[in-house]
Amino acid sequence: MGFFKRFVKAITSPETILMAIVAVALAPATGGASLAMFSNPAFWASVAITATVMASVQALTPIPKVPSFSDFLSEAQGRTQMIKQPTVPRRVVYGKMRISGVLGYVNTSDDQQFLRIVVLLAGHEINSFLKYYINDEELTVSTSTSVSNGDTITVTAPSKYAGLFTIKTHKGSPTQQADTDIISQTGGQWTSNHKLSGIAYLYAQLKFDRNAFPQGIPNISVLVEGKKVYDPRNSSTAYSANPALCIRDYLTSSSGFGATASEISDATIITASNICDENVTLDAGGTEKRYELNGTFQTSGSPKTILANLLTTCGGIVTYTNGLFKMKVAKYVSPTITLDEGDLRGGITLQSKRSKRDNYNAVKGQFASITTNFILADYPAVTSTTFQNEDGGERQFLDLDLPYTTSSPMAQRLAKIALYRNRQQVSITYPCSMKGFQLNVGDTVSVNNTRFGFSAKVFEVAEWSLDIDNSNGSPTLGTNLVLRELNSAVYDWNENTDEKSFLLDNTILPNPFTITAPTLSVADELRVLNEEAVSVLLANVSTSNIQVTDFEVEAKQSTEDTFVSMGKNSTTRFELLNVVDGAIYNVRARALSRFAVSPYTTVNHTVVGKTAKPANVTNLSINIVNTDAHLSWTPVADLDLSHYRIRHSRDTTTSATYSSAVDLITKVSRPANTAVVPAMTGTYFIKAIDKLGNESVDSNNSVALIENIKNINLVATSTQDPSFLGSKNGTAISDNALVLGTTVLFDSGAGQFDGTAGTFDGGGGTVASTGTYDFNNYIDVGGVYTNRVTANIIVQREDYGQQFDDATGQFDDKEGDFDGEPNEFGTTNVELQISTTSSNPATATDWTDFRKFFVGDFKARGLRFKTILTTLDSGASPKVTGLSVTVDMPDRMTADTNIVSGTSSKVVPFTPNFKQLQGVGISASNLASGDYYVITNKSVSGFTITFYNSSNSVINRTFDYVAKGFGEIAS
Repeated sequence: MGFFKRFVKAITSPETILMAIVAVALAPATGGASLAMFSNPAFWASVAITATVMASVQALTPIPKVPSFSDFLSEAQGRTQMIKQPTVPRRVVYGKMRISGVLGYVNTSDDQQFLRIVVLLAGHEINSFLKYYINDEELTVSTSTSVSNGDTITVTAPSKYAGLFTIKTHKGSPTQQADTDIISQTGGQWTSNHKLSGIAYLYAQLKFDRNAFPQGIPNISVLVEGKKVYDPRNSSTAYSANPALCIRDYLTSSSGFGATASEISDATIITASNICDENVTLDAGGTEKRYELNGTFQTSGSPKTILANLLTTCGGIVTYTNGLFKMKVAKYVSPTITLDEGDLRGGITLQSKRSKRDNYNAVKGQFASITTNFILADYPAVTSTTFQNEDGGERQFLDLDLPYTTSSPMAQRLAKIALYRNRQQVSITYPCSMKGFQLNVGDTVSVNNTRFGFSAKVFEVAEWSLDIDNSNGSPTLGTNLVLRELNSAVYDWNENTDEKSFLLDNTILPNPFTITAPTLSVADELRVLNEEAVSVLLANVSTSNIQVTDFEVEAKQSTEDTFVSMGKNSTTRFELLNVVDGAIYNVRARALSRFAVSPYTTVNHTVVGKTAKPANVTNLSINIVNTDAHLSWTPVADLDLSHYRIRHSRDTTTSATYSSAVDLITKVSRPANTAVVPAMTGTYFIKAIDKLGNESVDSNNSVALIENIKNINLVATSTQDPSFLGSKNGTAISDNALVLGTTVLFDSGAGQFDGTAGTFDGGGGTVASTGTYDFNNYIDVGGVYTNRVTANIIVQREDYGQQFDDATGQFDDKEGDFDGEPNEFGTTNVELQISTTSSNPATATDWTDFRKFFVGDFKARGLRFKTILTTLDSGASPKVTGLSVTVDMPDRMTADTNIVSGTSSKVVPFTPNFKQLQGVGISASNLASGDYYVITNKSVSGFTITFYNSSNSVINRTFDYVAKGFGEIAS
């Protein structure tokens, strides 16, 4: 029997006190007690003190109190996790709950190929095992049952666990025997003495597989039906999630209050159980029990605190009266007793409002949601605009966590009861006659009182005590009651229109003048002030109340304490200049009339301002002029626009994406809306970027189909794909593509499989931010020529983290919208660079620095190339599938006229030399009949011509020539 119970037993019941007083009063004068005793004020004072102490400990769960859940939330958050601790309090499981437990035994064998663990789940027998989980992933299993040796659970799905994972379950009966499989598989470490009688546990055997268990020892948890409880309605002991039955079990449990069955008022338990089992219609269809208790706790907690927390599942109270534990749950019961002025022994003390500190107008919290596999989640907050307006427009939350509730509708019903009961704020101290002796804590009573305007107003008994009044010279026995108003709508879940009744039922006396809070909407916009874009907070107010003459609007950052005025006048629009982008502002407004001021309406607004993404670029067009592409577009009007970014993809189909393009120009500063870039077949993309670096959501694009440039000649080509045989630094080949290197390793830890040292998998999985690739060859054009060099890059974005949890870093660091289009990411890029030399590239020491290019003319003999891959996202890499360069030289013609050959061979030089000569044409102007010419020594540097007459004698003639080829050797 616990301390609290023993303390209560020392207190005499009200009936016993009354009987003792009456017995003494009727006793003969010669008896052991003198009648004079009753005229002694000290005697009556002692009786009154005793009665008052008795009443103060009568209610185990005072109605106005909200239990503290700090310890129980901690337990609820960790109840699905396996833990390794030397000592752990035993766990009690009521109802249906997903749990794990403490590692009671760990063993490895076969060179650590097999891992065997025993997980202790509960310190009592449970009803059944329902579901099994590995790392929050539900398993599909097959079961074979052995009455004497537990059930064997074989995993069949997911397939990655098939053949690698088996479980044996033990419900924890008092006669439970040692598991023979553990004995045989652990080499004698587990013996027949390891029965774990009265402890529910599971035994798991895992076979090592790095694909199935990449994180090391997996977390194993199970969904169970918990403790069997006694039901006084049918005298059976069976599984139940009924809160009244579970609480009765805790009251009689040795780990709880240790009460005997004779100390339980089973009549009240039966009434409470029937209420809990009532069906409630759900908005989504179907029904559920009115109240259920599903959860766990550790026996190390305070019994009184545990009881108070268990009672939150049904909004109930437990009292100890006349040697009996009695229970009531949250349901309205009409009063059967009425008190009026004739029942008073003195004046009523009334409190109409609770202090602001204890007041709230909304309830939120967490519950163990079934939909999240019993992991704590927020249930939808229960709020009231009416209550908020009553409190001056400020939203005040009560954090009511319900870790023993698994249904969202049930959690909301309980939160609604807590909210509405809090709004029943009228309480009275009622000095009553002995008529109050018929009442118990938690009973409802009807009160009539003309002075306070109470007409059959319903109250609930919050406190009760006996009192002896000796003010008239003779003792008068009565009761002191503390009553708190109550309305049946507190418990009516479907009646959402009854909020006003909590104001109207306070009194039947008329209300003073009031005006309602105005409607308030808040926005922000950008404006130019002193040639700088600034954010402006805008508040718009309105009301339908014709008595309102003015509005008063104030605002502050949520991190500040003091509001600043946005104005006070009859207009409906108010402004606050130069607010902070991204900051949360609390804006409040109230209406004013000649006689009253309304409560505040408060709106919290996050200033978008310059943090908003710029508008998308529109009307991108391309004009091709020779080898240049002239781009133009409609300027973006955003006041905080910084520049534009232009990218290019070789893809001309609709599959071309911004994320798989490469940068052409990273910054075209405003107010420009044109740019000149190399003319290349493919898709040009453009985005707007603001001063904070935000890109427009979608890119604008235009496709260019460039015909092959005529009169151009291919000199050399260097193709690197698909083998990419060049030098790599921070890059690698994957699926015939060039990508950035990663640090994805399965096992970088050096410990054991069971985690006793090191980690099973310490692999990170991040992508290098930059890497380079040098071409495996250079191009030698044989001399210093002017070369037209063209790059050809085919690239796409490779995302390694496709799952939500695969992303690294902070959640808000991820680029793009939460549900944005990944094809619009611009975090990866590929840049091709060139270096040249005028010397023999095989031995050259005068190579220039590498510089970026796409298409260009370079005067050089040798050319070498390097590619730089970059990413701003550690989970993504550019993926280069095509990489080559071509060296071309344009057609070239040279000519001269009226050249005199002389009487010998005439040498005609080409200045400068050709790379390749394609032909020479001669036109002589004064040939006679039979004259001819012979061309010799024709080369890229010139030719020799000799004129002859018909007698084959060298003659002097005048001629013109035209030479055609390509390439122009530098002088």
